[in-house]
Amino acid sequence: MDTAYGSNPAEPEGDVSILKVRIKEGIGLAKKDIFGASDPYVKATLIKGGGSSDELMSVQTKTRKKTLNPKWNEEFTFTVNPRNNRLLFEVFDENKVTRDDFLGQVQIPLYTVQPQNANTWNNHKDYILRPRSARSRVKGFLRMTLAYTGGAALQNSLMTDEPDWELVESENLTNTPSTSRQEEGPPLPQGWEERTDANGRVFYICHTTRTTQWHRPTEATPDVPQRSGSQYDRARANYQARRHLSQEDSVDGASPSRSLPKNMALPLEPIPFPTVNAETPTHQPHDAPADDPLGPLPPGWQMQKAPSTGRWFFINHNTRKTSWDDPRKHNVQVDELGPLPPNWEKRMHADGRVFFIDHTTKSTQWEDPRINIASVGGEPVPYSRDYKRKYDFFKSQLLKKKSSGTGEAEIPNRFEMKVSRNSILEDSYRCIMSVKHPNHLKGRLWIEFKGEVGLDYGGVAREWFFLLSREMFNPYYGLFEYSATDNYTLQINPDSGICNEQHLDYFKFIGRVAGMAVYHGKLLDAFFIRPFYKMMLQKPITLNDMEPVDSEYYNSLMWIKENDPEDLDLMFAVDDESFGQTRTIPLLPHGGDIPVTNQNKENYIKLIIDYRFITRIEKQMNQFMAGFAELIPIELMKIFDANELELLLGGLTEISVADWKKNSAYRGGYYDNHIVIQWFWKAVLTLDNEMRARLLQFVTGTSRVPMNGFAHLYGSNGPQLFTIEKWGTPASLPRSHTCFNRLDLPPYDSYYTLREKLRLAVENTQGFEGVD
Repeated sequence: MDTAYGSNPAEPEGDVSILKVRIKEGIGLAKKDIFGASDPYVKATLIKGGGSSDELMSVQTKTRKKTLNPKWNEEFTFTVNPRNNRLLFEVFDENKVTRDDFLGQVQIPLYTVQPQNANTWNNHKDYILRPRSARSRVKGFLRMTLAYTGGAALQNSLMTDEPDWELVESENLTNTPSTSRQEEGPPLPQGWEERTDANGRVFYICHTTRTTQWHRPTEATPDVPQRSGSQYDRARANYQARRHLSQEDSVDGASPSRSLPKNMALPLEPIPFPTVNAETPTHQPHDAPADDPLGPLPPGWQMQKAPSTGRWFFINHNTRKTSWDDPRKHNVQVDELGPLPPNWEKRMHADGRVFFIDHTTKSTQWEDPRINIASVGGEPVPYSRDYKRKYDFFKSQLLKKKSSGTGEAEIPNRFEMKVSRNSILEDSYRCIMSVKHPNHLKGRLWIEFKGEVGLDYGGVAREWFFLLSREMFNPYYGLFEYSATDNYTLQINPDSGICNEQHLDYFKFIGRVAGMAVYHGKLLDAFFIRPFYKMMLQKPITLNDMEPVDSEYYNSLMWIKENDPEDLDLMFAVDDESFGQTRTIPLLPHGGDIPVTNQNKENYIKLIIDYRFITRIEKQMNQFMAGFAELIPIELMKIFDANELELLLGGLTEISVADWKKNSAYRGGYYDNHIVIQWFWKAVLTLDNEMRARLLQFVTGTSRVPMNGFAHLYGSNGPQLFTIEKWGTPASLPRSHTCFNRLDLPPYDSYYTLREKLRLAVENTQGFEGVD
């Protein structure tokens, strides 16, 4: 093309290059279904600076009508500075409404683009479309080609050395992505690494400060112990190969700098952890000198001197980390909970127990003050007197109906069911749907897993609800699907009949299971969109309920509500897509011939909402409620609002360690300040919320917490606190009694042994052994 966009007179002449861009096509774009199929186009914006938003200019392609796989095949030529410019490609759905819908974006730093040749220009590349916010509903790819028209001269200019840079030794580091990028810019300071995300964008990792950034670093990192020679290179290569960061987990946001995500497994200490092999004994080069006044190092530790500075550093083989701090000065092997609060000090008692000194109040205590921080693990849900009053009334009415009798089948003493873990959905469906009198499902639950020995006093039933929930609400079976904005909240799949011919029977079955959970005081492992709970309570669904489910759909309806829609040429009909086929559904009789005006738009919005949440899933919802109402009177449920109903069915999502610890009991010689109990809560604090939920499920049979927190945990005989009992030997794994919310915890001789044994028990143990 003759036109070259983006000329920047302020740039030095030697830094200016010609970039050719071919926007070929889009593949599998997201559909904004309120106004029919998408009309996509691409806007390309040249931006100055690696992380700023100083736009130099923008161009856009033509709009392709009614397609999710548009083909543009348009070329643009840009005059750019490869070192200081980037291109932002944004895909939009052209809309007659004032704001076009966002379909995804791709950002490309221009110094990553190669010079033009037969390979780079004739071979396209697919770029994954990324969201620009958590609520953006994005999918698909953008297929493009980018190349410079400068050949070898441009390539050489990109490799120009700059002063005051030190090259990180890269010998034998073939397993690290950074080596493939070594030739594209000046060498990095020590402690830095260059990587590429899924969009082709280059970012930089500082292993010393545990941060990432878009800008290439310009200063050396703080003083860190260094090694040299091929042995160190091999150790670093082996370590990084074991702790490899996949491109899928790379930097994916638009923020120029942020802390590493929690799932990035990187060397986070001052030096890489050394490889231990037959030529390098575990505790070499040496332990602490015999005459060291601090005495020997803790088990699993060794000390070593940095060749570049002569400074001593310490290697912890237990956690595979290194530190400048001498562990003997803190009387602990490693401190994972971070620093103590101001004016606190940690010391060790003569019997080996750690205690804490508060110099502000001049007092001592066994309790670690960091464990008392309520914010750790999230604040417990405030105790709701109103909810408790409602729930107590609700339970009393259920008991009243049970004792009074209604002329229906009597409630048996217990309802027995034997299921297999491998076919829990099918076995449960056959057993529950074969019950002719739903009152039989109100009997005390007695669940047995095939091939396992255990007596169910409540714990096995809790696990049955937990495991069955995972299967019933799994979108793989086509009965439910994730909502438009996330993959956590569920909604009924309007196409469930195509996936399962018996779908209506299954919805009645799921309704019965939900009713059983509420009746027996158990929890389901699922959370639904807010309109689902409102439909259960027979309450009207409003436009505001649409926002958390599909924000873009909500914004379109809001615009119609606040403006005159006559110019949009809308009719009282909606386009519905199912398995790639689009059909027009009238919202009123002959709705396809009735235009939407400023006078009737309120009715149009109401009909759209009714169709979105009620009409297209009406048969499924009716069957679900029919099964639920067989056990729980619908009128009685109406004392709750939608928020309370969500918590009644699913419990809490966040687990508060402070609330958990506060409402726990100890037996068999354990007590609050016992060293093993201190180690246990320290281990719980180091877990993420998912692992805490798995630990809770291991001990209680469910990963959920009752509405009002751990104080309201129930066992086989009513309220039962989480209990830890002393049992076994240090060689034993912890075991659980889910019916009594009890963890049998052996008296381990170190924190690391306890943490590892607990992890093994939680991750690898399934089923019940012995009497539960």
